[in-house]
Amino acid sequence: MIIKLNQNQFDYLNCNLPEEKMLILKQNQISKDNRFVIIEIDEHVADVIRDWANEELQKKGFDKNYELTHEGNILEDLVDMFYIKS
Repeated sequence: MIIKLNQNQFDYLNCNLPEEKMLILKQNQISKDNRFVIIEIDEHVADVIRDWANEELQKKGFDKNYELTHEGNILEDLVDMFYIKS
């Protein structure tokens, strides 16, 4: 599966995703410019990253009023991007 991340999403993953998972993304990078990073990964890797993003969303994606924070918006987008349609 091919995923197109904007630079903000890729930077977030680069700073927060566990190193071994980030290495997989970097190894499967197809192209990169100032705005987008395109990666090709298999369904298993997408599942792992989506599960990680879901956990992070629950931990730190909402403020005290249960509104999405800036970080929550990025995580929610990542959950959607790494979702695999059956």
